[in-house]
Amino acid sequence: MNIQTSKIELAKIVLDIDNPDLIQEIVEFIQSKESLSEKLKNNISEAIYSLDNNEGISHDVVMEETKNRYSKYFK
Repeated sequence: MNIQTSKIELAKIVLDIDNPDLIQEIVEFIQSKESLSEKLKNNISEAIYSLDNNEGISHDVVMEETKNRYSKYFK
């Protein structure tokens, strides 16, 4: 899915929201992402680089470890 298609899908979702509080939360979330500090931007870039180089832990592994560690919450 390209960026233009993603934007159109996002716009459709937002247009279907009838809750003004939720709309405000979305606006605030987007605005907060636009004002990330340079340090945070660098950390995000490093994390993406690590994932691109298969240095991360897969979701399946994390979930399995979480289920083992906190089994009482996964019944």
